[in-house]
Amino acid sequence: MAGRAFMQLSAVLAFLASFLVLFVDIEAAVTVSVGPPQTVLKGNTVVLQCTYSVTPAAQVDIITWSFTSSSESREVVTMLANTQSVFGTYEGRASITEQASLRIENVGESDEGTYRCTVKVLSQGSADTKSVDLTVLVGASAPTIVSTVNSAARAGDDLTLTCRSDGGKPLPTLTWFNGSQPLETGVGEPTTNEGARQVIRDLSLSPVTRFDDQTNFVCKADQGYPDQLEVQTAEQVLDVQYPPVASISSNPNSSVKETNTLTLTCVVQSNPDPSQIRWLKVSGDSADVLQTGLTTTYVIPKINRSQNGTYRCEASNGVIPRDREADGQATVNIDVYYAPKISSSFVQPFRVDFGSSLPAVTCEAEGNPMPNLQWVQVGTGRTFNNPLSFATMTYSEEGTFTCVAAALDFPQDTVNVTIDVKGRPDIIGDRPAAQEFMEGKVAQVVCEIQADPRPNKVEWFLLDSSDNRAIITTGGPYRIMQENLPNGMKSVLKINSMKPEHSGRYVCKATNMYGEDEQYFDVTLQGSDATLVIIIVVVVLLLLLLLVGIGLMLAHKRGLLPCKGEPETGKGGRDENVTNEFSIEMADKDKSPTAPLPSRVESSQYIPTPLVAASYEARLSGASFGEPRSPVGQDKPDGKKVNSPASLEPTTEEPPVQGGYRDEDGLNNAELDLSSRKPASRRPIVDPKDTLDMDYPTLRQQTTSPYV
Repeated sequence: MAGRAFMQLSAVLAFLASFLVLFVDIEAAVTVSVGPPQTVLKGNTVVLQCTYSVTPAAQVDIITWSFTSSSESREVVTMLANTQSVFGTYEGRASITEQASLRIENVGESDEGTYRCTVKVLSQGSADTKSVDLTVLVGASAPTIVSTVNSAARAGDDLTLTCRSDGGKPLPTLTWFNGSQPLETGVGEPTTNEGARQVIRDLSLSPVTRFDDQTNFVCKADQGYPDQLEVQTAEQVLDVQYPPVASISSNPNSSVKETNTLTLTCVVQSNPDPSQIRWLKVSGDSADVLQTGLTTTYVIPKINRSQNGTYRCEASNGVIPRDREADGQATVNIDVYYAPKISSSFVQPFRVDFGSSLPAVTCEAEGNPMPNLQWVQVGTGRTFNNPLSFATMTYSEEGTFTCVAAALDFPQDTVNVTIDVKGRPDIIGDRPAAQEFMEGKVAQVVCEIQADPRPNKVEWFLLDSSDNRAIITTGGPYRIMQENLPNGMKSVLKINSMKPEHSGRYVCKATNMYGEDEQYFDVTLQGSDATLVIIIVVVVLLLLLLLVGIGLMLAHKRGLLPCKGEPETGKGGRDENVTNEFSIEMADKDKSPTAPLPSRVESSQYIPTPLVAASYEARLSGASFGEPRSPVGQDKPDGKKVNSPASLEPTTEEPPVQGGYRDEDGLNNAELDLSSRKPASRRPIVDPKDTLDMDYPTLRQQTTSPYV
């Protein structure tokens, strides 16, 4: 009754507000704003946002919330003069808060729909309404996985896993995973029942293999609202029974040395575990049982070569195999290595004629791995392939040969064979052998002979120009010496003093019961000591002449020898009629007296050189740079002719210096234009800083040489 009265009162107030608006010209407006659609989990609390503004500002008289769904419409709550009235099932759960927002607690599925917020200002006769949707979520129950096989599956069977989710709103999406990897193969389409709120999805495994054993298959149910509804999962770990799958590992490995210990291990994968393991030694189509039980290892201590062969392990667990891959058997071939052993025996010794061929001598050996065979000649170290053979036998191939059998790091096995070569003598060396000896020296011609038996006769001959042989015996200049060797003999022809008549072709001839052989030796005279001495003397003389020539050239370049056309000098080393007294008149700007040069070098201390003489003559001639003078009839400063050394007279004037340098002989030197001579090295005679207050000096002649 109270609610009905409240509604009647509201209607009256609305009528009055409309009446006032008709008579009062007022522009008024109220504006309502609502929040976004809301999603809430069943049983939780939700707030539907609603705000308003009034222009001009006025008191809000009525706020109303109503509900509309596809099946019904109803009032929710109304607030008049700050008094709220809640209707129907919302009593105790709904209220207006935060200006005009609607708060609903313990939301149920029937609360899902559209809500309208209405705000009215009676004094202005204005109102506004906005709508907002509410969705109610219902969490699904945890999914379940059902298998078509009640107990453990067997490898080769077909298996289907079914994932089911119930009670969810909205219905979840079901996804299959292998561990953390999503699956696509074998996953069927989902089956849904909206009324029952149920969804189903299958995973087919056709067929199941041993690799599926202990695989964790996961079904995930996702309703699409991760902030409000967690993704739920169900897991199924498969138990797949399969027959044993076996393999064999060997230690140290499948190839083992004799006397070592071999351990074989049968590595088995099966579900359930093996109930029996057998070890067998296979020989063709038959097999001998070596061990039975649950032991996975088989040990052979100090294995020997007779235990070579194929070994097999067999494992069983009661599951009948459906293919050979899982028949529970594995084999391994054991290869036992053992040291080489030569099995050949030889009749000793082998006798071969010199020059004939040696029939193949074959060395045979057993061992694992097959040994490498080769022959080695004792004493020389030469190696030969097996079998041993020679197309032409010589005494170099005579002796002991060793057959060597080697494999891995086993000790080698050996056997010796002796080859005895019989036949005529064989003289070693080039044919003919050329030898040179110095005149007057002892000459020895060596003839080395290989023979079996040793030669019973060795002869020496000297050939003449017609190749007639003259036998040589010990006596006079010759002496023949012989020495037995292990495989023959050595004969030496000695010439006591080599002379020209001893030059020629000598023949060494050796003979035994099987035949003979001979060798030519061309003996020539190399030269005497006198000839060598002459050659040495000539070479030394040539070297001395070369050194003298080099010394003269150096002396000439350094001015130690007078040039052609220079005057003869006295004991002082220069023309005694010539003097080299000079002076330099150094006049400053105030015409101050000149300063004399240091005193000249005495003529007895002076040794002229071509370069000094040239500069000296130029200074006497008074030649300026670039002005050639005639060597005859040259005028002196005083007008006298310069025609001979006797006409040279000293003056009281001293020549000035041009260029400010002094020759290494102590004389002042002017710059010259002498194409055939170079000025000697010069050093300053005046400190450069002193020349700042000096006039440039002029060169003046004091004496004149007749050789200019």
